[in-house]
Amino acid sequence: MSNNKLLHVFVLLVLLIGSSFTAMCKNPVLKGSKWTAVQEIFVADAGTMTITYTLEFTSGKDVLVKESTYLPSHPAMYMNPDGTIDRIPARSSESESAGTFKFKRGILTVTVEDGSTKLYFYQDDGTFTGEAFPGETLSFSRVTE
Repeated sequence: MSNNKLLHVFVLLVLLIGSSFTAMCKNPVLKGSKWTAVQEIFVADAGTMTITYTLEFTSGKDVLVKESTYLPSHPAMYMNPDGTIDRIPARSSESESAGTFKFKRGILTVTVEDGSTKLYFYQDDGTFTGEAFPGETLSFSRVTE
């Protein structure tokens, strides 16, 4: 094979591999999107507490980080003198923090108002994963409306 043909084959291979790699590593469009992760924690004598985390990307660099918690109603841990057991009503709470984000090379960096930073890693299946706290991984999926 001549050098000219080898050069053409090489260029063709680079183009094919490059376009395949680019397609596999396509970045998600974050602006205007919403992503959620749900965590369930067993609370002894109370049931399962559900925490829903939301990342709402409002612009090219701004994000709202929301957290809502729900604990179902459950029996009290004590018995009344007459033998009955009171019922503790369900509880819920919500919090929201504004922040900024950067996405580079598959890593989403979110910094909120208090200065804390979280890292989330973009996965092949189109989700983001990151730690809620040591040993507990969250998986964020895009919300489609």
